[in-house]
Amino acid sequence: LILSKRSSGRINDNCYMANELLDNKTFEDLFELHFTKLMGFVFNYVRDEEVAKDIVHDAFLTLWSNRKRLNPVYPVKSYLFTLAQNCALNYLRHLRVVTGNEQTVTELLEAANEELDDYEKRLVRLEEKLAQLPEKQREVLVKCVVEGKKYKEVAEELDITVNTVKTHITRALKFLRDELQEDLIMLLWCLKRM
Repeated sequence: LILSKRSSGRINDNCYMANELLDNKTFEDLFELHFTKLMGFVFNYVRDEEVAKDIVHDAFLTLWSNRKRLNPVYPVKSYLFTLAQNCALNYLRHLRVVTGNEQTVTELLEAANEELDDYEKRLVRLEEKLAQLPEKQREVLVKCVVEGKKYKEVAEELDITVNTVKTHITRALKFLRDELQEDLIMLLWCLKRM
């Protein structure tokens, strides 16, 4: 079968695939004949004029790229509309995935912000409680817990006994445990990472 043409030499709405589709002029005629109709058709799916235009262009590009493999008895108009519909539906499916991913990312960011706020509040509480410790207890606790020094090192550095270091640590931790309760372990870990 060959493309049926109007008396003006242009193709009509009922044309079929054929070898004539291979030439540029016939393809341009097809584009002019169907572009506006396809735009309206696709717009009904995507509700965005620019996206509809892109999808219609993609449909024509696919038609052009696959022109040698197409069934010559299949009507061009049907092929174009089916192709445009499939592209529009693929776009909508992709949009749904993107929207879902954006929502997931937004939820994760919100959760991370909440955790960060909570972490910062706990850290402020820890710093306030550390400031309430006697100076020597705080100094010994920071050197042992934050700086990771051994009791013996701290004792030599501060010119006190190892037992005095242990006493300062014990008293500081008891105070913090009483004041901070369940947050103590997490807060000491946070302090160590500072």
